Amino acid sequence: MARRLQLVFFDVDGVLVNVKSSWEYLHRSFGVLEEARKVKRLFEEGAIDYVEWMRRDTMLWIKAAGGKVHRSVIIDLLSRIEVNPEARPLFRALRKRGIRIALVSSGIDLLVRRVAVELGVDAWAANKLEFDREGFLKPGGVPLVGVDKSRVVYRIANELGASLRASAYVGDSRWDASAMKVVGLPIAYGDDPSLDGVAKARVKRLSDILEVITSWERGLL
Repeated sequence: MARRLQLVFFDVDGVLVNVKSSWEYLHRSFGVLEEARKVKRLFEEGAIDYVEWMRRDTMLWIKAAGGKVHRSVIIDLLSRIEVNPEARPLFRALRKRGIRIALVSSGIDLLVRRVAVELGVDAWAANKLEFDREGFLKPGGVPLVGVDKSRVVYRIANELGASLRASAYVGDSRWDASAMKVVGLPIAYGDDPSLDGVAKARVKRLSDILEVITSWERGLL
């Protein structure tokens, strides 16, 4: 009996949108990229945790803007990020096959929410920025996804009533490895070598994902 895929998880930054990192995009927009890279190194070296990483990143934006950044400014900047044009036809095809869709991103919730609405998905999760009553950015945020995406994948699959063995995950970087290891069909998008030992398939275009799913359902992967 052929297998049937029930659910596909997608990373967002670098997969469904045309920027590799929405965090880095905002760092560039506020002119603090070099300072942000130093903060990232501190996290990678274990000197700070993820919550502190978010706090320091957002503080860079606030300081660069003179002490205050309104939510509308961040939304405007993120609105310039385009959705991958291959995403809409792919998602339509997935829905026609009865496959559910979820987004799991370590990126910024304001962007991921927009992508989720534009593409029409069943569930999504991303790191959340926080704002005060007047709409100004507060330092920090809520790491609803963080680094270990596998726990979010478990939760969403359970909420949607899908089996992880009958789920796929599409990601483009080492940050996706934890999630890819817990699904039946891990798919690498792009050419990041860190996913060589994790992915069962690799695609260069979103449109190639349908063929990969068909091969998996036929037991060829």
